[in-house]
Amino acid sequence: MAGWSIWAQSAPDPSNPGAVALLALRRWCGSLTLSSPRSAPGSHGVWVLLAGWGLLLVLVLMAQGPGRAIRQLFDIPGHIQLIGQGIRRIRRSASAVAILIGLAVLSWTGAQALLFWREGGRADLRALIRTRSLGELAVEQGVLAAVTPLRDVAGLADNMPLLIVAVIALFRASIEPQDDEEPGPATGRSFGGPRPGWTTLAWGTGFVYILYRIVARLAGSPELPYGNCLVIETILIPLGMAFVDGFLLAWLLATLRNAGLDDTDEVRFAPAQAIALMPAASIACLAALPARYVAAFVLLANDHLPTSVHSTEIGHYIRWQLGDWGLADIQSAAMLTVGMAGAIAWTRGGSADAIRGYGRLLAAEGGHLLAALMLAGMACGVLSGVAYAVVLLLPPQPWVLNAADSYAHYATLPIGLWTLAAMIELGGRSLPVARRAQKVPRHVPDDEEHAEMSDPESSDPMSSFAAPST
Repeated sequence: MAGWSIWAQSAPDPSNPGAVALLALRRWCGSLTLSSPRSAPGSHGVWVLLAGWGLLLVLVLMAQGPGRAIRQLFDIPGHIQLIGQGIRRIRRSASAVAILIGLAVLSWTGAQALLFWREGGRADLRALIRTRSLGELAVEQGVLAAVTPLRDVAGLADNMPLLIVAVIALFRASIEPQDDEEPGPATGRSFGGPRPGWTTLAWGTGFVYILYRIVARLAGSPELPYGNCLVIETILIPLGMAFVDGFLLAWLLATLRNAGLDDTDEVRFAPAQAIALMPAASIACLAALPARYVAAFVLLANDHLPTSVHSTEIGHYIRWQLGDWGLADIQSAAMLTVGMAGAIAWTRGGSADAIRGYGRLLAAEGGHLLAALMLAGMACGVLSGVAYAVVLLLPPQPWVLNAADSYAHYATLPIGLWTLAAMIELGGRSLPVARRAQKVPRHVPDDEEHAEMSDPESSDPMSSFAAPST
Protein backbone atom coordinates (compact mmCIF):
# COMPACT_ATOMS: atom_id res chain seq x y z
CA MET A 1 0.00 0.00 0.00
CA ALA A 2 1.24 3.43 -0.90
CA GLY A 3 0.32 4.84 2.47
CA TRP A 4 3.01 2.94 4.31
CA SER A 5 5.55 5.56 3.26
CA ILE A 6 4.10 7.73 5.97
CA TRP A 7 5.93 5.53 8.51
CA ALA A 8 8.67 4.18 6.20
CA GLN A 9 8.39 0.79 7.90
CA SER A 10 6.97 -1.92 5.72
CA ALA A 11 9.13 -4.76 7.05
CA PRO A 12 8.69 -6.28 10.55
CA ASP A 13 12.33 -5.64 11.48
CA PRO A 14 12.73 -6.10 15.27
CA SER A 15 15.53 -3.52 15.34
CA ASN A 16 13.29 -0.86 13.79
CA PRO A 17 11.37 1.00 16.55
CA GLY A 18 8.74 2.06 14.02
CA ALA A 19 7.87 -1.58 13.33
CA VAL A 20 6.07 -1.74 16.68
CA ALA A 21 3.63 0.98 15.59
CA LEU A 22 2.78 -0.91 12.41
CA LEU A 23 2.44 -4.11 14.43
CA ALA A 24 0.04 -2.40 16.84
CA LEU A 25 -2.11 -1.27 13.89
CA ARG A 26 -2.12 -4.75 12.37
CA ARG A 27 -3.10 -6.38 15.67
CA TRP A 28 -5.95 -3.91 16.18
CA CYS A 29 -7.33 -4.27 12.65
CA GLY A 30 -6.81 -8.02 12.54
CA SER A 31 -7.98 -9.13 16.00
CA LEU A 32 -9.14 -6.02 17.93
CA THR A 33 -6.13 -6.34 20.20
CA LEU A 34 -5.20 -2.90 21.48
CA SER A 35 -1.45 -2.64 22.07
CA SER A 36 1.26 -0.07 22.60
CA PRO A 37 2.72 1.60 19.47
CA ARG A 38 5.97 2.40 21.30
CA SER A 39 9.06 0.23 21.30
CA ALA A 40 9.71 0.89 24.99
CA PRO A 41 7.25 0.15 27.83
CA GLY A 42 5.46 3.06 29.44
CA SER A 43 2.50 4.09 31.56
CA HIS A 44 0.38 5.72 28.86
CA GLY A 45 -2.00 2.75 28.79
CA VAL A 46 -2.74 3.16 32.49
CA TRP A 47 -3.49 6.85 32.03
CA VAL A 48 -5.72 6.05 29.05
CA LEU A 49 -7.76 3.64 31.16
CA LEU A 50 -8.05 6.01 34.12
CA ALA A 51 -8.95 8.89 31.82
CA GLY A 52 -11.78 6.86 30.31
CA TRP A 53 -13.21 5.98 33.71
CA GLY A 54 -12.76 9.59 34.82
CA LEU A 55 -14.63 10.97 31.81
CA LEU A 56 -17.53 8.61 32.44
CA LEU A 57 -17.56 9.58 36.13
CA VAL A 58 -17.89 13.26 35.18
CA LEU A 59 -20.75 12.42 32.80
CA VAL A 60 -22.52 10.37 35.50
CA LEU A 61 -22.11 13.17 38.04
CA MET A 62 -23.68 15.59 35.58
CA ALA A 63 -26.58 13.22 34.81
CA GLN A 64 -27.34 12.09 38.37
CA GLY A 65 -25.87 14.63 40.72
CA PRO A 66 -23.02 13.86 43.14
CA GLY A 67 -25.13 12.33 45.90
CA ARG A 68 -26.97 9.72 43.89
CA ALA A 69 -23.96 8.91 41.73
CA ILE A 70 -21.69 8.24 44.73
CA ARG A 71 -24.36 6.13 46.45
CA GLN A 72 -24.74 3.95 43.38
CA LEU A 73 -21.02 3.74 42.78
CA PHE A 74 -20.44 2.30 46.27
CA ASP A 75 -23.63 0.23 46.39
CA ILE A 76 -21.93 -3.11 47.09
CA PRO A 77 -25.17 -5.15 47.51
CA GLY A 78 -26.48 -3.61 44.30
CA HIS A 79 -23.31 -4.59 42.42
CA ILE A 80 -23.54 -8.16 43.71
CA GLN A 81 -27.15 -8.30 42.61
CA LEU A 82 -26.24 -6.94 39.16
CA ILE A 83 -23.52 -9.57 38.78
CA GLY A 84 -26.06 -12.29 39.54
CA GLN A 85 -28.67 -10.86 37.19
CA GLY A 86 -26.15 -10.63 34.36
CA ILE A 87 -25.09 -14.24 34.90
CA ARG A 88 -28.75 -15.28 34.99
CA ARG A 89 -29.38 -13.71 31.59
CA ILE A 90 -26.37 -15.54 30.16
CA ARG A 91 -27.44 -18.87 31.63
CA ARG A 92 -30.93 -18.50 30.18
CA SER A 93 -29.32 -17.75 26.80
CA ALA A 94 -27.15 -20.87 27.00
CA SER A 95 -27.80 -22.00 23.43
CA ALA A 96 -26.92 -18.63 21.91
CA VAL A 97 -23.84 -18.30 24.13
CA ALA A 98 -22.72 -21.81 23.18
CA ILE A 99 -23.09 -20.99 19.48
CA LEU A 100 -21.14 -17.76 19.89
CA ILE A 101 -18.30 -19.30 21.89
CA GLY A 102 -18.12 -22.38 19.66
CA LEU A 103 -17.92 -20.36 16.45
CA ALA A 104 -15.46 -17.94 18.06
CA VAL A 105 -13.16 -20.83 18.95
CA LEU A 106 -13.52 -22.17 15.40
CA SER A 107 -12.74 -18.77 13.91
CA TRP A 108 -9.72 -18.03 16.10
CA THR A 109 -8.36 -21.57 15.72
CA GLY A 110 -8.71 -21.35 11.96
CA ALA A 111 -6.92 -18.02 11.88
CA GLN A 112 -4.20 -19.47 14.08
CA ALA A 113 -3.75 -22.42 11.70
CA LEU A 114 -3.40 -20.11 8.69
CA LEU A 115 -0.64 -18.15 10.46
CA PHE A 116 1.10 -21.17 11.96
CA TRP A 117 4.08 -21.14 9.61
CA ARG A 118 4.23 -17.39 8.97
CA GLU A 119 7.80 -16.43 9.72
CA GLY A 120 6.84 -12.80 10.24
CA GLY A 121 5.15 -13.81 13.49
CA ARG A 122 8.51 -14.58 15.06
CA ALA A 123 9.80 -11.13 14.04
CA ASP A 124 6.67 -9.50 15.50
CA LEU A 125 7.22 -11.17 18.85
CA ARG A 126 10.88 -10.24 18.90
CA ALA A 127 10.01 -6.62 18.14
CA LEU A 128 7.81 -6.58 21.25
CA ILE A 129 10.14 -8.34 23.68
CA ARG A 130 13.30 -6.61 22.47
CA THR A 131 12.83 -3.80 25.03
CA ARG A 132 10.21 -5.42 27.31
CA SER A 133 10.25 -8.24 29.76
CA LEU A 134 7.44 -10.78 29.47
CA GLY A 135 5.93 -9.42 32.67
CA GLU A 136 5.89 -5.87 31.35
CA LEU A 137 4.31 -7.03 28.10
CA ALA A 138 1.61 -9.02 29.94
CA VAL A 139 0.73 -6.07 32.21
CA GLU A 140 0.67 -3.67 29.28
CA GLN A 141 -1.65 -5.92 27.27
CA GLY A 142 -3.92 -6.47 30.26
CA VAL A 143 -4.31 -2.75 30.90
CA LEU A 144 -5.17 -2.04 27.27
CA ALA A 145 -7.64 -4.94 27.19
CA ALA A 146 -9.45 -3.23 30.08
CA VAL A 147 -10.01 -0.20 27.82
CA THR A 148 -12.11 -2.33 25.41
CA PRO A 149 -14.41 -4.53 27.54
CA LEU A 150 -16.88 -5.03 24.64
CA ARG A 151 -14.31 -5.83 21.97
CA ASP A 152 -15.48 -9.46 21.60
CA VAL A 153 -19.20 -8.68 21.23
CA ALA A 154 -19.19 -5.37 19.35
CA GLY A 155 -16.80 -6.50 16.60
CA LEU A 156 -18.35 -9.83 15.64
CA ALA A 157 -17.99 -9.27 11.90
CA ASP A 158 -14.42 -10.59 12.23
CA ASN A 159 -15.89 -13.98 13.20
CA MET A 160 -16.30 -15.45 9.73
CA PRO A 161 -18.14 -18.69 10.71
CA LEU A 162 -20.64 -16.72 12.81
CA LEU A 163 -21.14 -14.21 9.99
CA ILE A 164 -21.82 -16.98 7.47
CA VAL A 165 -24.34 -18.68 9.77
CA ALA A 166 -26.08 -15.35 10.50
CA VAL A 167 -26.32 -14.44 6.81
CA ILE A 168 -27.86 -17.82 5.99
CA ALA A 169 -30.36 -17.49 8.86
CA LEU A 170 -31.34 -13.98 7.78
CA PHE A 171 -31.69 -15.05 4.15
CA ARG A 172 -34.04 -17.86 5.15
CA ALA A 173 -36.01 -15.45 7.32
CA SER A 174 -36.41 -13.09 4.35
CA ILE A 175 -37.89 -15.74 2.03
CA GLU A 176 -39.88 -17.93 4.41
CA PRO A 177 -43.40 -16.90 5.43
CA GLN A 178 -43.58 -15.70 9.03
CA ASP A 179 -46.28 -14.77 11.46
CA ASP A 180 -46.93 -11.09 11.95
CA GLU A 181 -45.38 -11.20 15.41
CA GLU A 182 -42.91 -13.27 17.33
CA PRO A 183 -44.04 -14.57 20.73
CA GLY A 184 -43.57 -11.87 23.32
CA PRO A 185 -43.75 -11.41 27.08
CA ALA A 186 -46.78 -11.76 29.28
CA THR A 187 -47.90 -8.21 28.61
CA GLY A 188 -49.46 -9.41 25.39
CA ARG A 189 -47.07 -7.32 23.29
CA SER A 190 -43.91 -8.41 21.51
CA PHE A 191 -40.51 -6.92 20.80
CA GLY A 192 -40.54 -8.10 17.23
CA GLY A 193 -43.13 -7.70 14.56
CA PRO A 194 -43.65 -8.11 10.84
CA ARG A 195 -40.42 -8.78 9.00
CA PRO A 196 -38.64 -5.40 8.83
CA GLY A 197 -37.31 -4.11 5.53
CA TRP A 198 -33.84 -4.19 7.07
CA THR A 199 -33.64 -7.99 6.74
CA THR A 200 -32.75 -8.05 3.05
CA LEU A 201 -30.27 -5.21 3.51
CA ALA A 202 -28.68 -7.06 6.42
CA TRP A 203 -28.09 -10.38 4.69
CA GLY A 204 -27.09 -8.63 1.46
CA THR A 205 -24.50 -6.49 3.22
CA GLY A 206 -23.26 -9.52 5.12
CA PHE A 207 -22.85 -11.52 1.92
CA VAL A 208 -20.88 -8.72 0.25
CA TYR A 209 -18.70 -8.35 3.34
CA ILE A 210 -17.93 -12.09 3.32
CA LEU A 211 -16.78 -11.79 -0.30
CA TYR A 212 -14.70 -8.73 0.60
CA ARG A 213 -12.97 -10.63 3.42
CA ILE A 214 -12.19 -13.55 1.11
CA VAL A 215 -10.79 -11.26 -1.59
CA ALA A 216 -8.68 -9.38 0.99
CA ARG A 217 -7.16 -12.63 2.25
CA LEU A 218 -6.42 -13.86 -1.28
CA ALA A 219 -4.81 -10.48 -2.02
CA GLY A 220 -2.44 -10.95 0.94
CA SER A 221 -4.14 -8.54 3.36
CA PRO A 222 -5.59 -10.76 6.13
CA GLU A 223 -5.24 -8.11 8.84
CA LEU A 224 -5.42 -4.61 7.36
CA PRO A 225 -8.38 -3.27 5.36
CA TYR A 226 -7.92 -3.88 1.66
CA GLY A 227 -8.62 -1.01 -0.70
CA ASN A 228 -6.74 1.30 -3.07
CA CYS A 229 -9.29 0.58 -5.80
CA LEU A 230 -11.95 3.29 -5.92
CA VAL A 231 -12.21 6.29 -3.63
CA ILE A 232 -15.73 5.30 -2.62
CA GLU A 233 -14.49 2.20 -0.75
CA THR A 234 -12.98 4.56 1.82
CA ILE A 235 -16.52 5.15 3.11
CA LEU A 236 -18.31 1.98 2.04
CA ILE A 237 -15.99 -0.49 3.80
CA PRO A 238 -16.16 1.10 7.29
CA LEU A 239 -19.94 1.60 6.93
CA GLY A 240 -20.44 -1.99 5.80
CA MET A 241 -18.30 -3.22 8.66
CA ALA A 242 -20.35 -1.21 11.16
CA PHE A 243 -23.62 -2.48 9.67
CA VAL A 244 -22.54 -6.13 9.83
CA ASP A 245 -21.20 -5.68 13.37
CA GLY A 246 -24.53 -4.07 14.22
CA PHE A 247 -26.87 -6.85 13.15
CA LEU A 248 -24.69 -9.46 14.88
CA LEU A 249 -24.75 -7.37 18.04
CA ALA A 250 -28.52 -6.95 17.62
CA TRP A 251 -28.86 -10.73 17.77
CA LEU A 252 -27.08 -10.76 21.13
CA LEU A 253 -29.04 -7.77 22.42
CA ALA A 254 -32.39 -9.33 21.56
CA THR A 255 -31.39 -12.71 23.00
CA LEU A 256 -30.04 -11.38 26.29
CA ARG A 257 -32.95 -8.97 26.64
CA ASN A 258 -35.54 -11.71 26.19
CA ALA A 259 -33.64 -13.93 28.64
CA GLY A 260 -34.58 -11.55 31.45
CA LEU A 261 -38.31 -12.09 30.99
CA ASP A 262 -39.58 -14.39 33.72
CA ASP A 263 -42.40 -15.78 31.56
CA THR A 264 -40.08 -16.84 28.74
CA ASP A 265 -39.47 -20.58 28.91
CA GLU A 266 -37.07 -20.82 25.98
CA VAL A 267 -34.98 -18.07 24.44
CA ARG A 268 -34.62 -18.60 20.71
CA PHE A 269 -33.31 -16.56 17.84
CA ALA A 270 -35.98 -14.28 16.41
CA PRO A 271 -34.64 -12.57 13.27
CA ALA A 272 -37.43 -9.98 13.25
CA GLN A 273 -36.65 -8.94 16.82
CA ALA A 274 -32.93 -8.67 16.11
CA ILE A 275 -33.24 -6.70 12.87
CA ALA A 276 -35.85 -4.47 14.53
CA LEU A 277 -32.97 -3.03 16.59
CA MET A 278 -31.26 -1.71 13.46
CA PRO A 279 -29.73 0.80 12.83
CA ALA A 280 -29.38 1.57 16.54
CA ALA A 281 -27.29 -1.59 17.07
CA SER A 282 -24.76 -0.31 14.53
CA ILE A 283 -24.65 2.97 16.46
CA ALA A 284 -23.87 0.91 19.58
CA CYS A 285 -20.91 -0.66 17.76
CA LEU A 286 -19.66 2.75 16.69
CA ALA A 287 -20.04 3.97 20.27
CA ALA A 288 -18.22 0.97 21.76
CA LEU A 289 -15.36 0.56 19.24
CA PRO A 290 -14.92 3.86 17.37
CA ALA A 291 -11.22 3.19 16.79
CA ARG A 292 -12.16 0.12 14.72
CA TYR A 293 -13.93 2.18 12.08
CA VAL A 294 -11.73 5.26 12.31
CA ALA A 295 -8.65 3.12 11.68
CA ALA A 296 -10.24 1.54 8.59
CA PHE A 297 -11.38 4.90 7.21
CA VAL A 298 -8.06 6.72 7.78
CA LEU A 299 -6.01 3.80 6.46
CA LEU A 300 -8.07 3.49 3.28
CA ALA A 301 -8.18 7.26 2.77
CA ASN A 302 -4.41 7.47 3.18
CA ASP A 303 -3.98 5.30 0.09
CA HIS A 304 -5.54 8.04 -2.03
CA LEU A 305 -3.68 11.02 -0.57
CA PRO A 306 -0.69 12.57 -2.39
CA THR A 307 2.66 12.27 -0.68
CA SER A 308 2.81 16.04 -0.23
CA VAL A 309 0.04 15.76 2.38
CA HIS A 310 2.33 13.85 4.75
CA SER A 311 4.15 17.04 5.74
CA THR A 312 0.91 18.89 6.57
CA GLU A 313 -1.39 18.79 9.59
CA ILE A 314 -3.32 15.99 7.92
CA GLY A 315 -0.16 13.93 7.81
CA HIS A 316 0.52 14.65 11.49
CA TYR A 317 -3.00 13.52 12.33
CA ILE A 318 -2.61 10.27 10.35
CA ARG A 319 0.68 9.50 12.10
CA TRP A 320 -0.93 10.12 15.50
CA GLN A 321 -4.04 8.17 14.63
CA LEU A 322 -2.42 5.10 13.12
CA GLY A 323 1.17 5.19 14.31
CA ASP A 324 0.93 6.59 17.85
CA TRP A 325 -1.58 6.43 20.71
CA GLY A 326 -4.51 7.67 18.61
CA LEU A 327 -6.37 4.34 18.68
CA ALA A 328 -6.10 3.97 22.44
CA ASP A 329 -7.01 7.61 23.05
CA ILE A 330 -10.20 7.28 21.00
CA GLN A 331 -11.12 4.10 22.84
CA SER A 332 -10.59 5.92 26.11
CA ALA A 333 -13.10 8.58 25.08
CA ALA A 334 -15.51 5.82 24.04
CA MET A 335 -16.08 5.05 27.74
CA LEU A 336 -18.55 7.93 27.56
CA THR A 337 -20.79 6.06 25.12
CA VAL A 338 -20.04 2.35 25.49
CA GLY A 339 -23.06 1.86 27.77
CA MET A 340 -25.45 2.90 25.00
CA ALA A 341 -25.94 -0.75 24.03
CA GLY A 342 -27.85 -1.37 27.26
CA ALA A 343 -30.43 1.25 26.35
CA ILE A 344 -30.67 0.27 22.68
CA ALA A 345 -31.84 -3.24 23.61
CA TRP A 346 -35.11 -1.69 24.82
CA THR A 347 -35.76 0.61 21.87
CA ARG A 348 -37.36 0.19 18.45
CA GLY A 349 -34.02 0.64 16.70
CA GLY A 350 -34.11 4.37 15.96
CA SER A 351 -31.11 6.61 16.49
CA ALA A 352 -33.16 9.19 18.42
CA ASP A 353 -34.53 6.43 20.66
CA ALA A 354 -30.97 5.27 21.34
CA ILE A 355 -29.84 8.73 22.45
CA ARG A 356 -32.89 9.32 24.63
CA GLY A 357 -32.64 5.85 26.13
CA TYR A 358 -28.98 6.30 27.01
CA GLY A 359 -29.68 9.63 28.65
CA ARG A 360 -32.40 7.97 30.70
CA LEU A 361 -30.04 5.14 31.66
CA LEU A 362 -27.36 7.59 32.81
CA ALA A 363 -29.84 9.52 34.90
CA ALA A 364 -31.32 6.42 36.53
CA GLU A 365 -28.41 3.95 36.75
CA GLY A 366 -25.25 5.87 35.85
CA GLY A 367 -23.34 4.98 39.02
CA HIS A 368 -24.12 1.29 38.61
CA LEU A 369 -23.07 1.50 34.94
CA LEU A 370 -19.71 3.02 35.84
CA ALA A 371 -19.12 0.37 38.51
CA ALA A 372 -20.05 -2.42 36.08
CA LEU A 373 -17.63 -1.12 33.43
CA MET A 374 -14.86 -0.79 36.02
CA LEU A 375 -15.45 -4.35 37.24
CA ALA A 376 -15.52 -5.63 33.67
CA GLY A 377 -12.35 -3.70 32.80
CA MET A 378 -10.46 -5.06 35.79
CA ALA A 379 -11.62 -8.62 35.01
CA CYS A 380 -10.58 -8.24 31.36
CA GLY A 381 -7.23 -6.83 32.42
CA VAL A 382 -6.43 -9.60 34.88
CA LEU A 383 -7.56 -12.50 32.69
CA SER A 384 -5.94 -11.10 29.58
CA GLY A 385 -2.67 -10.42 31.40
CA VAL A 386 -2.59 -13.95 32.78
CA ALA A 387 -3.22 -15.39 29.31
CA TYR A 388 -0.28 -13.45 27.87
CA ALA A 389 1.97 -14.32 30.79
CA VAL A 390 1.31 -18.04 30.35
CA VAL A 391 1.42 -18.31 26.55
CA LEU A 392 4.47 -16.08 26.12
CA LEU A 393 6.48 -18.42 28.34
CA LEU A 394 6.74 -20.66 25.27
CA PRO A 395 9.87 -20.35 23.11
CA PRO A 396 9.56 -17.70 20.37
CA GLN A 397 7.80 -19.28 17.42
CA PRO A 398 5.89 -17.75 14.48
CA TRP A 399 2.52 -18.63 16.05
CA VAL A 400 3.14 -17.68 19.71
CA LEU A 401 2.08 -14.01 19.60
CA ASN A 402 -1.07 -14.80 17.63
CA ALA A 403 -1.85 -17.61 20.08
CA ALA A 404 -1.43 -15.22 23.01
CA ASP A 405 -3.87 -12.78 21.40
CA SER A 406 -6.38 -15.59 20.78
CA TYR A 407 -6.23 -16.98 24.31
CA ALA A 408 -6.63 -13.48 25.71
CA HIS A 409 -9.84 -13.17 23.68
CA TYR A 410 -10.98 -16.58 24.94
CA ALA A 411 -10.63 -15.20 28.46
CA THR A 412 -12.35 -11.87 27.84
CA LEU A 413 -15.27 -13.09 25.70
CA PRO A 414 -17.33 -14.25 28.75
CA ILE A 415 -16.58 -10.91 30.44
CA GLY A 416 -17.85 -9.07 27.37
CA LEU A 417 -21.04 -11.14 27.40
CA TRP A 418 -21.62 -10.41 31.08
CA THR A 419 -20.94 -6.70 30.54
CA LEU A 420 -23.50 -6.60 27.76
CA ALA A 421 -26.04 -8.49 29.89
CA ALA A 422 -25.44 -6.15 32.84
CA MET A 423 -25.94 -3.06 30.68
CA ILE A 424 -29.17 -4.54 29.30
CA GLU A 425 -30.33 -5.13 32.88
CA LEU A 426 -29.58 -1.51 33.76
CA GLY A 427 -31.33 -0.35 30.61
CA GLY A 428 -34.43 -2.29 31.63
CA ARG A 429 -34.39 -0.74 35.10
CA SER A 430 -34.31 2.75 33.61
CA LEU A 431 -37.44 2.27 31.52
CA PRO A 432 -40.27 4.70 32.32
CA VAL A 433 -43.04 3.13 34.37
CA ALA A 434 -46.60 4.12 33.54
CA ARG A 435 -48.89 4.78 36.52
CA ARG A 436 -52.60 4.18 36.74
CA ALA A 437 -54.70 7.30 36.52
CA GLN A 438 -56.22 8.70 39.67
CA LYS A 439 -59.80 9.91 39.67
CA VAL A 440 -59.69 13.69 39.46
CA PRO A 441 -62.40 15.82 41.12
CA ARG A 442 -64.68 17.69 38.74
CA HIS A 443 -63.52 21.10 39.96
CA VAL A 444 -59.95 20.46 38.75
CA PRO A 445 -59.26 22.43 35.54
CA ASP A 446 -59.13 20.42 32.33
CA ASP A 447 -55.45 21.15 31.68
CA GLU A 448 -54.44 19.74 35.09
CA GLU A 449 -56.68 16.72 34.56
CA HIS A 450 -55.02 15.86 31.25
CA ALA A 451 -51.59 16.31 32.81
CA GLU A 452 -52.34 13.60 35.41
CA MET A 453 -54.03 11.09 33.12
CA SER A 454 -52.32 7.90 31.90
CA ASP A 455 -53.54 4.80 30.14
CA PRO A 456 -54.77 2.25 32.71
CA GLU A 457 -53.90 -0.55 30.33
CA SER A 458 -50.23 0.54 30.22
CA SER A 459 -49.27 -0.17 33.81
CA ASP A 460 -46.57 -2.57 32.71
CA PRO A 461 -43.35 -0.79 31.68
CA MET A 462 -42.84 -3.28 28.88
CA SER A 463 -46.13 -2.42 27.19
CA SER A 464 -44.67 0.66 25.55
CA PHE A 465 -42.40 -1.48 23.39
CA ALA A 466 -44.87 -2.63 20.82
CA ALA A 467 -43.89 -4.24 17.59
CA PRO A 468 -42.30 -1.75 15.20
CA SER A 469 -44.12 -1.17 11.99
CA THR A 470 -42.43 -1.81 8.69
